[in-house]
Amino acid sequence: MLDIDAGHGKETHDDASHPRLFYFCGVVGILGCIVVVVANLVGVMVQPQEGLIADTISALAAGRYAFIMDIGLYAFAAGILAAAAGLRRLHWGHWSWTAGSWLLTLMAVLIVVIGAHGEYGDGEPGGFVIHLPLVGVMALTFTASALLTAAGFYNHRRRWFWFNIVCAVLWVVGAAAFWFSPTWIDGLIERGVGMIMVVWLLAVSKLLIDRSKGKATRLPLVGEAEDV
Repeated sequence: MLDIDAGHGKETHDDASHPRLFYFCGVVGILGCIVVVVANLVGVMVQPQEGLIADTISALAAGRYAFIMDIGLYAFAAGILAAAAGLRRLHWGHWSWTAGSWLLTLMAVLIVVIGAHGEYGDGEPGGFVIHLPLVGVMALTFTASALLTAAGFYNHRRRWFWFNIVCAVLWVVGAAAFWFSPTWIDGLIERGVGMIMVVWLLAVSKLLIDRSKGKATRLPLVGEAEDV
């Protein structure tokens, strides 16, 4: 179903062909992760209401200092877009890998629209509220992308296959927990769910940088790097 054998017999665009592209995409991805985390922390400090536990990221992206969180979202979207481009060029698979990388591009676009539209259903007049539908589509998009690219990882990096599966499962569980969580803790749960995506992007970005140098990437807390 997930095209597990897709990598066999297909020429891939690997590190020997595009080291600079892989390196650039990896660096942009890591910078996107750093900027969105810093923006989140700064937003809480300059716009304190109930803090990291109760205040959601959406609350930070509205109001007087909304531009801080917007910058973080745009940087994170750029990081995802870069990772998508790097994964497409790496191409460890057939249709599933291609579909997964293009879904990442779609997710980057959704994040930009969420930040730019600025309507979160907070009761303020000013526009059509599309936040929740966009977030729902984004959640499905990330889950599908992680699962689809996992199929390509299966042939090249078994540990990365399981890493993708775990991220997808945790994302779904966390999103469900956020949906049914009480308001006094939904900010903390939302940040936990968001960190799953940040960790995933960090890992993939590191993978792209390592591929640009002809190296394999060791996953934290998993073990030694596999042979290239």
